[in-house]
Parts: sequence; structure tokens; C-alpha cells
Amino acid sequence: MKKSIILILACALMAVNAGAQSFPQAFFLDGYRLGYRYNPALQADTPFLALGQWGSRSRNNIGAESFLYRRGDELVTAFHSSVSAQEFLGNLKDVNSLGGQYDVHLLSYGWKKGPAFHTLEANVRAQYSLSVPKDIFSILKQGTSGKNYRLDGMQVAGNAYIELAYGYSRQLADWVSVGARAKLLVGMESLRYRLTQLDMTFTEQEYRADIQADLSLTSHWNKVGTDKDGYLSFLNLNPKDRWFLPSGAGLALDLGVVLTPLEGLSLSASVTDLGGLFWYYGNSGQSKGSVNFTGLEGLGMDELNADGLKEKLNEQLDQFKQTLKLKPVRSQTLFEPVPFQANLAVRYELPFYRALSLGATGNYVGTKEMPYMEAQGVLAWNPWSWLGVVASGGSGSLGPVWGAAVHAAFKHFRLTIAYSDGFGGTIPYTSTPVKANSRQLTAGLTYDL
Repeated sequence: MKKSIILILACALMAVNAGAQSFPQAFFLDGYRLGYRYNPALQADTPFLALGQWGSRSRNNIGAESFLYRRGDELVTAFHSSVSAQEFLGNLKDVNSLGGQYDVHLLSYGWKKGPAFHTLEANVRAQYSLSVPKDIFSILKQGTSGKNYRLDGMQVAGNAYIELAYGYSRQLADWVSVGARAKLLVGMESLRYRLTQLDMTFTEQEYRADIQADLSLTSHWNKVGTDKDGYLSFLNLNPKDRWFLPSGAGLALDLGVVLTPLEGLSLSASVTDLGGLFWYYGNSGQSKGSVNFTGLEGLGMDELNADGLKEKLNEQLDQFKQTLKLKPVRSQTLFEPVPFQANLAVRYELPFYRALSLGATGNYVGTKEMPYMEAQGVLAWNPWSWLGVVASGGSGSLGPVWGAAVHAAFKHFRLTIAYSDGFGGTIPYTSTPVKANSRQLTAGLTYDL
């Protein structure tokens, strides 16, 4: 049973993907039409229509190596007797997390007018996070004798929203251009379930659990109902569904500048997604209570049989279920910032072969659950107007990272694919990373008008 629980939690921590608005190699790809998503000061040299772009990013601050161990020719789990508690728990974080985003770029249009370049676009974006505190794994590995545990770091959250954006960039002089993008955010769905208190105390005589949890769920598609005892019930949905009505609204802003102080030398600085959404949580609930268990004192020899033991355990399970039940609370409006990203880049084209350039990038992603930063050196080759290739490598908050991007054109169509990953690989036939990892994939197609 312990092995099953830990493997479920471990897989949950490493199985969810998420994404980012753009990729740092975009600054080094000549002819890439959607570079303004990395820095709104970047301009395309022709009007274009984007036919779609997909982006996904996953981040986890632990990997499968924290739960699987090699002993000789055998691969064992963290609960094997040969794996000490110190070795296992020493490989975990106080709070073990994953988080990130998905981006589905639906459509965009860009056009030039004088020294200015304008863009309009529509996107669907989603963000997810999951956190599990170390003490949960400590209980599973070491047992429950004589220690207090705090498990209030457990949380699961996610949201999905539509983004409508207008971008404007302008060449102020030969050596400087600036840009900005204003975004209207329309929230569709949001969920946050958080244990605000889960203190567990174990002694030889009894255990006690003090539990408090909050649920915030917004959805105009289905209004959660209540059961006969007044608890939130996801089986009792309000039949008066209001399809496709927004559940939140907000604004965000991108800002950027590109400098070319010397011939062949370019500097980029940008910040994207400064803002957030006000969500209306029409379904909110709170659970609060305590559970005590003093063992099997109420069972004598005559009652200590399968039926008596089953009845005792069922009583205990009912206590837990009752404590975790959510009572409705007043609907609330909360502000949730979206993850912002700050980017810096420098690029130098070699004077003896301008198609080859060297440079570096640095970026920081600000999230409440798992902030992340990385820096990479970059080598770019843009030999023709229809082809560009970029390779990069460096280090981030979760360890070494590498990346690659390619941009190819055929007639009016331009295809761009970019990928970055950490080192360590994944478990065969799965996407579960072996180590703490940051992974990003972007693919898109544009058409020159």
C-alpha cells in the first residue's frame, strides 16, 4: 500500500506539462515572424498571417531518481529496505512541485505602417501547479511514531483563459526600437484546492489530525450544488448552465526595447505578461475539523473478528470523510497574477561571416509556486533568408539545460520549431524525467502576405 501511494504521488509530481509565451532563441532567428512575442520591439519585415502556434513547458523540482534506486543489477523503489530514510528524504525538497503553462496561439495578423509595426492576435492559455510537502513521504517511509507533521504545503491549482492582444512597435532611430503589447484576459475556468492546515500528531496511544482546506472553483458551465446535509456536492449540478460565459477578467502588458549600438551588435530587453485576472469564484467551500483515533480499545476478544475490525475502520474512515467535506462559503473575487517573464539577450554577428552569430540569453519566470531562471550561450547560423538554425546551452534553477531551434521557409510559408530540455533523460516509454527538469516545446506556422 505504501509503495502504491508513493508511486502515485511521484507520478503526479512529474506527469503534467505546461508552456511559455515564447522561446529565447527567437531573438537569433532571422525572418521569424512571431519574434514580438519574445520582445514586442521586434518587427517583421513583411506583413504576415500566423496560422497557429503551440507551446508547452513542464517544470518539476524533483525527478524519478528521487524515488527509484539501483541496488546492484536491481532497480528498487524508495521503500526498499536497502534505501535508508536519510538517503530518500535527503533527495526531496521541503515542498515538491511542478508548474507551468500551455499556450495555443490561434491566429495573428501583423502589418507595417511607416516606421511602426502593428500586431493583432488571439490565444488560449492554461496554467497548472501541484505541490506535495516532504512530510507526506516522511510518514510513508518512517512511520508515525512520536512526531508532529505539517502537511499544509499541499495544493493543486489551474486555470484557463482567452488572451486578445494588440501590439505596437516603432523604430525611434537607426539604433533603437521600442514596443508594447496590451492584452485583454478573459477567464474561463479556475480551480484552487489548498490545505491551509493539516497538522498530524502521533503518539503510542493515539493520533490526532487537525484539518482545514479551502476550495475555490469558478465555472459558469456548471454550478456546483449541495447535498441534503448542506455540503458541496459535485454530483448535484445546477441545471441552469450558462455556457461560455466568462468567469474572470484582467489585463496584462508586454514591454520591450532593442538596441544596436554598434554594427552587428544587438541588445534585447523585455518583460512579458505583467498583470493578472480577477476571478469570480462562484463555488467556494471550506472544510475544518479534527480526527482522533485511539486504536482498537473498544474491541474485546469476542469482537476482534473480521466484522468488528471492519466496522471500527469504517467508523474511522467516516470521520475523515466528514472532516474533509466542504461547506459552502460566500462566493468571492480574487486576483491571481499570471506568470511573468523577464528576458535579456545579446547578439553579435561575426564581421567576417555575418550569417554566423554568437550571443547569450537570460530569462526569469516569476510564479508563486516555482520561480525559475536560466542563462544560456547561443550559436546561430542564418545562411539564407529561408533558413535559420540556433543551438544553445547553459544552466538554470533546476540544473543544466540545452536548446535548439530551426526556422525554414517555402514560398510564403514559414515553419518554426524550438525545443529546450534539461539533462538526465526520461524513463523509457514515458515522459517522466529522471532529474529535476525544465522542458519547452514550441511549433508554429506563418504565411507572408
